[in-house]
Amino acid sequence: MFAVDAVFVRVVLIVAAFIGVVRADVAIVAPEKGKTFSPQGGTVDISVKWADDGNYPQLDKVTYYTLSLCSGPNSQINCFFPIQKKLAPSALEEENSGGNHYYSFDATFSAGVVGSGQFYLQVFAFVENQGYTIHYSPRFVLTGMSGQVTTFTYSDTIQPAGQTSIQTTTTRTADTSIDSASFSVTYTKQTGTRRFAPMQSKPGTRVTATSWSRKYPTSAVTYYSTFRKSLDQLTTITPGISYLITSDFNYATPAPMPSDNGGWYNPSKRLSLTARKISL
Repeated sequence: MFAVDAVFVRVVLIVAAFIGVVRADVAIVAPEKGKTFSPQGGTVDISVKWADDGNYPQLDKVTYYTLSLCSGPNSQINCFFPIQKKLAPSALEEENSGGNHYYSFDATFSAGVVGSGQFYLQVFAFVENQGYTIHYSPRFVLTGMSGQVTTFTYSDTIQPAGQTSIQTTTTRTADTSIDSASFSVTYTKQTGTRRFAPMQSKPGTRVTATSWSRKYPTSAVTYYSTFRKSLDQLTTITPGISYLITSDFNYATPAPMPSDNGGWYNPSKRLSLTARKISL
């Protein structure tokens, strides 16, 4: 078992040295999922907003952004129209709210670019001498468009997973880009040494379930009496979240004593039996 763990640790260290594995450096918060936009005066205006969550690469390292209009299911991304190429970070509006730092830009394009349907935006962030990250906005709807008639609707309810190809050291031995289509393959059906898990879903605001059920079938396990000379799997890659989670502290004033807060109890109250002395 030790030999297997040692191999796994070496592999993880090598991967960590050469790639920032799919992190949500750009957390897109607008446009919101399912929102509808219509052209005004022949032009569509969409406010795009994202936050810097502090993961590498930090957004102050970004050289430029490219915003594109996309369609298609998560397994067939089609970014057919570049809305803004090589957008300088200085052209973005910045604001601080709720402990987060936000960047925003008004994406404007002609109503004749495409027909009505379901779309999403791609935010490509380029970092000089290091690589790039790609993230996608939630899906939204365009109506009243004057382009070619389309019916872009899909069964996918969330946006495609992000992609990262960032060099964090001065040496790079291989292409470390990740195809986002890899995350759409069911985990149990994957056979490669690097496997891809789906993005963690956003927690709800309340729990309504009254019983539990298994979401995925159990996986198989194989026992060996001797060490194997090769491994079926080296690592699992999970995409960073494409949504933003905010948190806060409890503003309630604590009581002065632990017993007032329910943090203390008399141990004797927990005894169900009384110790007795027995003479033999």
